[in-house]
Amino acid sequence: MARWLPIDKPAGYTSHDVVAQVRKRLGLKRVGHSGTLDPAVTGVLLVAVGGATRLIQYLPSDKTYRGIIRLGITTHSQDASGTITQEQPVPSFSTQDIETALNHFRGSIQQVPPMVSAVSWQGQRLHELARAGIDIPNRPARPVTIHELVLERIELPDVWVSVRCSAGTYIRTLAHDLGQKLGCGAHLLQLRRTEANGISDQHLLSLDELEPLTVNGEPGLAADVPLQYIPRLDLPETEILRLLQGQILPHTVSEPLYRIYHADTLAALAGPWNEGLKAKLVLQPYQKL
Repeated sequence: MARWLPIDKPAGYTSHDVVAQVRKRLGLKRVGHSGTLDPAVTGVLLVAVGGATRLIQYLPSDKTYRGIIRLGITTHSQDASGTITQEQPVPSFSTQDIETALNHFRGSIQQVPPMVSAVSWQGQRLHELARAGIDIPNRPARPVTIHELVLERIELPDVWVSVRCSAGTYIRTLAHDLGQKLGCGAHLLQLRRTEANGISDQHLLSLDELEPLTVNGEPGLAADVPLQYIPRLDLPETEILRLLQGQILPHTVSEPLYRIYHADTLAALAGPWNEGLKAKLVLQPYQKL
């Protein structure tokens, strides 16, 4: 079985907690997730089951969020779970004031990851150092891309935004940095991931829905659902079997990756190799299909 479970991660759960629940409820061992969400964040967490765990690296990486930023209060973790480090009065900002500040964070930017994060520093996670009372003030910035940053609503001291961004972007750091730009400080009050890896939050499953699904067959989404951005190539059975054996097919190809199908079944992912086509990942075992 190679399936995806688009889980609506509840607040208070780590991504690892969700994986453990899926293993327990479905009685499966081969389960993984496509990217960590902070415990306080809700929304889309794509969980891989069975052979789908091998496809995680091929998922589209952009994410979309909706969040509330609270101005005037800074925390050590940059979100509402952290200890307050500073409180300042919030001026009567206009919509234009907020938009002007947000403009600094649209497009390709450099972002310094928060101390309370899983980013590694000289072999240790930053959050481990933070728990030990160690601060790394000169931690290096990383390039991220904010594709869209929309100001949805203002009710000071709170600001509602939606963000579409590249993988590795910290929305709580965006909130913190916005507060610094406005001069009053800020932290991320609330956050929901509304889309991840090509899957939106319109048809998510709660953890409580998993067991009933197994009664009617395999739960979740087929292996190829989040991979629609990869071009599809249908091959006849003779060529499929050769490809699955590791042979190079004499195909002229122009894309770096293809979804390979036979009889409407995803059999492999393949790419160019020595002026031909070779399998990069085989999902169906070598057999007569």
